Amino acid sequence: MIIRKSKERGHNTISWLDSWHSFSFGQYYDPKWQGFNQLLVINEDYIAPSMGFGTHPHRDMEILTYVINGEIKHQDSMGNLGFIKPGEIQVMSAGTGITHSEINHKNSEKTHLLQIWVLPNAEGLKPRYDQKKVFDPNEFNFFKSIASPKNSNNQSELSSSVFLNANAQFWLGRYDKSEQLKFKPTLFKNYWIQLIKGELIINQHHLSAGDALAFSEAEEILIEIQKSGAEFLIIEVA
Repeated sequence: MIIRKSKERGHNTISWLDSWHSFSFGQYYDPKWQGFNQLLVINEDYIAPSMGFGTHPHRDMEILTYVINGEIKHQDSMGNLGFIKPGEIQVMSAGTGITHSEINHKNSEKTHLLQIWVLPNAEGLKPRYDQKKVFDPNEFNFFKSIASPKNSNNQSELSSSVFLNANAQFWLGRYDKSEQLKFKPTLFKNYWIQLIKGELIINQHHLSAGDALAFSEAEEILIEIQKSGAEFLIIEVA
């Protein structure tokens, strides 16, 4: 079992960006935190109004963006232009190469998001973009798959789950009350639990917002959501 406390993550600030890194990224390097199997990056970013990441390249990576508060404007070399809001999931398969920008286009509201990178299951794939609504901002008390490998049982054209060219599956839990869940991996035996909001107790370990806990080759675990509720991701990887 691995515990990653929020305040122990890598931290980088510039005039318009406050960023927390679960794993080594950019100027932050820690040999003990070089990813978790195929999961390479979890960045929690706070982006100032009218600022963001200018056009930059990616290659051979599955990149997911999950907006917690605010909005982000995405534009890329495939001609996609989208505005990602809370309740939506965006995935970009960089494949053979893509350039894109991510800008907080609001004049007065900060954007708070998670960006997550996962290794693809093959190199040199055709670049791809997808964005879907996975919940209404007023919707609570659910647990469901929001991203899964192509052709898996949890992904279809009619579902709210985007597909990944990766050996990874993403689950989202969002609650505004106390609850107990039993989670058992469905595809892979390694998983990372990232708490976005609220409080969880997992195997007697208390997690607060920004904390994470990971298991390898684990069986069923009990997730206890505290009375204030919680929003969290579970990322299964091979």
